[in-house]
Amino acid sequence: MPQIFTIQSHNASHYHYDLRLEIDGVLKSFALPKTPPTEPGIKLLAIQTEDHMLEYADFEGEIPQGHYGAGTATL
Repeated sequence: MPQIFTIQSHNASHYHYDLRLEIDGVLKSFALPKTPPTEPGIKLLAIQTEDHMLEYADFEGEIPQGHYGAGTATL
């Protein structure tokens, strides 16, 4: 069965991208402070954050102030 991955732009306290990879039934999550590269072989910083449920893979919308990750997320 194919595994899920997603990249979200996240306009929170700092604008960044969230990379999410399905591993062992959860989305392992990484914050990317720079735009993901479009060419292979380019390495950038990826900071691991908390795991997310698989249902979060297609989330787009507003995370309310006062909640973890508050701000706008788009796929």
